[in-house]
Amino acid sequence: MNYITLNNGVQMPQAGLGTFLIPKEEIERTVITAYDMGYRLFDTAWRYYNEADIAKALKSHGVNREDVFITTKLNIDALYFGGYKGGIKRLTNIPRRTIKGAIEESFKNLQTEYIDLFLVHFPFSVFMDMWKALESFYKEGRIRAIGVSSFLPPHIEALGDISDVVPAVNQIEVSPLNTQEQLVKYCQDRGIAVTAMSTFSHFRSNEPRKEIIDHLVIRKIAEAHGKSTVQVVLRWMIQRGIIVIPKTWKESRLRENISIYDFSLTGEEMQAISALDGGCFLNYNPYPAQRGLPAEYKRWEGFSDLSKYPDWYRDCPKWKRVLLG
Repeated sequence: MNYITLNNGVQMPQAGLGTFLIPKEEIERTVITAYDMGYRLFDTAWRYYNEADIAKALKSHGVNREDVFITTKLNIDALYFGGYKGGIKRLTNIPRRTIKGAIEESFKNLQTEYIDLFLVHFPFSVFMDMWKALESFYKEGRIRAIGVSSFLPPHIEALGDISDVVPAVNQIEVSPLNTQEQLVKYCQDRGIAVTAMSTFSHFRSNEPRKEIIDHLVIRKIAEAHGKSTVQVVLRWMIQRGIIVIPKTWKESRLRENISIYDFSLTGEEMQAISALDGGCFLNYNPYPAQRGLPAEYKRWEGFSDLSKYPDWYRDCPKWKRVLLG
């Protein structure tokens, strides 16, 4: 297993298990199987409603707490009553719990005295208040590292106005069809590690992204190495210094997803995959997320033309032209 050294010296495994939408009845078996295969990074969130299931699985298997790295996330859904209607999040202004209370709930769910990495799940309107609360837990030693998810440069820079803690990680959507090269470089240049999410599954579902796993370019590279297209894409991200957390509950896929350290892609192969970039978000497009930003950061040039960053499931012509085998 390779490790990434975060900007505060904490060692984080570069490959782990994502758990969003793994069926509840499969969680315990999946976590135990993954651990026995060598997985040490488990990525969850309050919003996934499986923190307690993951904790139960690890404890029932007799896993020592210090042997695993647990990432969880703080979501605005935890703070206010509401829900989804017609696929759109609709929250009321009725408080559900405090930010501190939501963080404490994750500790309770995970049955742990410390959490390795705690992220702000999205640049919500209250993201700066969320950051200050996480910073308090971090400085108390209860959280080993704090970071963000789906944050753009202005969101990250705004945090610098209220905190001296630089995010350790930014978890963002990365795939061959949304390479995020500029944002990845921005983060890595500042010592912020990048974790890839939403690489292989369709919009908030378990539907596989055939436009990636069946893409002719990736298939040809996979055949040349005797690997699967999924392994090739994971290797492409690993060689970019990105942390990967692919999700599956199938034993064969768990083994496949972690077997990515016995081959390397050439420079030409890396470039061929990166050239597939369509610049469109499948999940959690952060460009419209400007509420809560101080006025000066709303003037960031990247916000000037939101049409450059469309949501794939609404309109992204280039992606619609992707050729499948």
